[in-house]
Amino acid sequence: MQQPFQLEDVESVAKYSRFFSLSLDLLCIAGFDGYFKHLNQTWSKVLGWSNQELIAKPFIEFVHPEDRESTILEAEKLTTGLDTIYFENRYLCADGSYKWLSWNSTTFHEEKLIYAIARDITITKEQEIVLRNSLQESENLKYAINAHSLVAITDYKGRITYVNDKFCTTSQYSREELIGKNHKIINSGYHSKEFFAQLWETISQGKIWQGEIKNKAKDGTFYWVETTIVPKLSADGRPEKYVAIRTDITQRKFSELAIRERSHLSLLSAEVSLILAQSGSLTDIIQQCTHTISQYLNVAFVGIWTGERQTTDIQFQAGVTCTDSSCSVLTNLQNFPNQTLLVNSVIDTINQNHQVILNQDLPTNYQFSNLENISSNLLFSAYPLIVEEELVGIMALFSCESLSQPTHNMLNWIANNIAVAIDRIWAKAQLLSRREALLLGLASQIRSSLELDTILETAVREIRSLLQIDRCYFIRYLPDFSQTSLSITHEARQPELPSILSVISLKKYSFLAKHLLHQELICIHNIDSDRQIEEHIEKFLTEFGITSLLLLPVSSNTGELGAIVCSHCSGERVWEDSEINLLQAVTDQLGIAIDHAQLYTQSRSATLAAQAQAEKLSDTLHKLQQTQAQLIQQEKMSSLGQLVAGIAHEINNPVNFIHGNLTPADEYVQELLELLKLYEKHYPYPVHEIQEFCETVDLEFIAHDLLKLLSSMRIGTNRIREIVLSLRNFSRLDEAEMKAVNIHEGLDSTLLILQNRLKAKPEHPIGIEIIKEYGGLPLVECYPGQINQVFMNIINNSIDALENDHNQHSRSDTQNNRSQIRIRTELVNNNRVIVRIADNGTGIAKDVQSKLFDPFFTTKPVGKGTGLGLSISYQIVVEKHAGILRCESILGKGTEFWIEIPLKQKETPILSQELRQIASC
Repeated sequence: MQQPFQLEDVESVAKYSRFFSLSLDLLCIAGFDGYFKHLNQTWSKVLGWSNQELIAKPFIEFVHPEDRESTILEAEKLTTGLDTIYFENRYLCADGSYKWLSWNSTTFHEEKLIYAIARDITITKEQEIVLRNSLQESENLKYAINAHSLVAITDYKGRITYVNDKFCTTSQYSREELIGKNHKIINSGYHSKEFFAQLWETISQGKIWQGEIKNKAKDGTFYWVETTIVPKLSADGRPEKYVAIRTDITQRKFSELAIRERSHLSLLSAEVSLILAQSGSLTDIIQQCTHTISQYLNVAFVGIWTGERQTTDIQFQAGVTCTDSSCSVLTNLQNFPNQTLLVNSVIDTINQNHQVILNQDLPTNYQFSNLENISSNLLFSAYPLIVEEELVGIMALFSCESLSQPTHNMLNWIANNIAVAIDRIWAKAQLLSRREALLLGLASQIRSSLELDTILETAVREIRSLLQIDRCYFIRYLPDFSQTSLSITHEARQPELPSILSVISLKKYSFLAKHLLHQELICIHNIDSDRQIEEHIEKFLTEFGITSLLLLPVSSNTGELGAIVCSHCSGERVWEDSEINLLQAVTDQLGIAIDHAQLYTQSRSATLAAQAQAEKLSDTLHKLQQTQAQLIQQEKMSSLGQLVAGIAHEINNPVNFIHGNLTPADEYVQELLELLKLYEKHYPYPVHEIQEFCETVDLEFIAHDLLKLLSSMRIGTNRIREIVLSLRNFSRLDEAEMKAVNIHEGLDSTLLILQNRLKAKPEHPIGIEIIKEYGGLPLVECYPGQINQVFMNIINNSIDALENDHNQHSRSDTQNNRSQIRIRTELVNNNRVIVRIADNGTGIAKDVQSKLFDPFFTTKPVGKGTGLGLSISYQIVVEKHAGILRCESILGKGTEFWIEIPLKQKETPILSQELRQIASC
């Protein structure tokens, strides 16, 4: 029976509809087929899609690709019977962005529908990501600061309460030495009291201080740190502690000083080059040079004297004197009355050897009676100005500090260039007296460059400009080289004329080669009126559109030939005799310029070769220094062996005396004890006094313990004798030459000497276990003392590695994985002896393994290793015993050193190439 329709049902439906449409959450009904069925308007507001667009596609297409798999899994849970699920995913918006949605879903299985409520949680998720990233950045920052910065914390009085490991490593003080002290412990004395007063004034006001400080390490070396000090304020706003974060900038400071010096010298070089390139009088140019030098270098005086060649008569040209505040130009020598005395005293020395005087203390090296105007704190340097092995002047300086090598090199370069400039100015002055003043200008421009292309370009350009002709060009001819060629290489022409730069056919224009070889001039004023023109020349002129031509050959000492060709293309051009004479002078200059350019090219090649040779010599010197250091280290080890052998000998004598007397002493004691027993047997009741004394000294205990005492003394002396024997075996002073020895004795002696490092100690309660796997070795020919030194170096390094590994792990880890050193020996092929020493430490990185045997390379802290142990060991095994020494290591598993030497050695030890060179010197 149909139920009557009621008004309450309509109202209820209307209410649910309003709830569905007005909800701020995203409400939806989806089918098991993967499509939305109904959506409220909030979907469109949040995602930007219309409801029709959302319903038209499977809802999984709107899910972020990374979230689709998890969303499908959640949907499958609903379809398989789970009533309600909660999950999160990202939904695509119409603008291409994604929003995070939080879902609550349930199913209506009868209709295969999913009812879900989604909520926009994008802001919350982004805040979570920002917070998580912020926490990670904080951890990363803390790690980075500790790893790369020196961190210290002090109380409000400046007493150190905390330092990190890098602070200790850089300062070379232990944490115990620093805690409780103030920073005066690392004060270098470089900074003034005012500097630190300003620092404390800043931080005591609660402000952050930043700056650079020069500190002093425990070993006396200095290091620079870039420092930031941050006060930590108490509740009342007063500093209660200070956190100082420092960055080691020592290398940067050194680099800055070097860069600053190079920059200074580069600017000085550039300015001097510009001055020397300018025209002007000799005095003006030199005055500018001295002034520029005084601006860039810390000098009290710089002056230049010049003189004519072939004479020692020199005259002051220009100079500058400087004080702390300013520099002044010397127009005369009234302010420097000692100059004649000074120069005359050193001119003979410089004139004789043409050598630089560098950083000399004048009162010490020269006898002057009147130097009241020269400070005793100044150092004197003088540079000869030499041209073609003749002295043309002197540049002298008084410097406030010793001139560095780069500065010395720069001043030497300046002196050479000033000498060249003086020579050029003198030559120019001579040429100016000649009638052809214009030629001088051209020659000066040609000689200002040593680049051949520049010289030729300048020549053709200036000639064309001088003679006002249509075209001037240079023909180059190489007759004696691998490939004969004739070509037009440089030209200057009217802008409207086409270029004729090209290779010229020798077959077609052989007459040009003939004229150049015979250095014959060609002069044609007008192609139309000159009837004596040869046919092949006329053909050449016609082809290139030339109406007038002047060809002047150019020759050089290098065998290169050429010609300056002046041509006119518009009518007659009469070549005057004065013009021909002038151009002949120019061609002479060009020949010289070509020679100079060739010499310059050759000198550059020679310079590069000299630099390469200098680098090679530097490398050889470095190797010699390394060899010297190794020899010194070996001499130290030899001296140590002598000392050990001497001590062993001195100990051995009294110990043998004691040990030898123990046997009769034992017999005497046995006899005395037997006598006491006889007395007790025959006189069981001694007098009261004897009985009382026996009870007082506990005669029975003495009789029992005395034998034990003698036994322990015998054990002790035996132990001392073993140690002495080990020391003698290790030093092997009686076996300095090559001989056959028992390798195992050397290993055992080394282990006995190192026993104190191997046994358990409070800081290393487990100790290091030695595992011997000795093979059956015959006697081995070697240098016993040197081989023992190799064993000592390698086993010592293994102990250092195991102790370092122990310090980095907890005691429980050390107990579970006990430190071990395994020593194996074996004979291979009846002619090679192999000793393998392996530890179970952390191992050695590949990049470090390649440097292990390099001199002075060490991974140990400063003061704990010289970097010579393995280098010398390598030399002993490889070079002196013709053996092999290599290292095999795996990180986390340990390291093994492989020593392999021949069973029998050759009579002549093997020397390295470097040592052969040293021996032959």
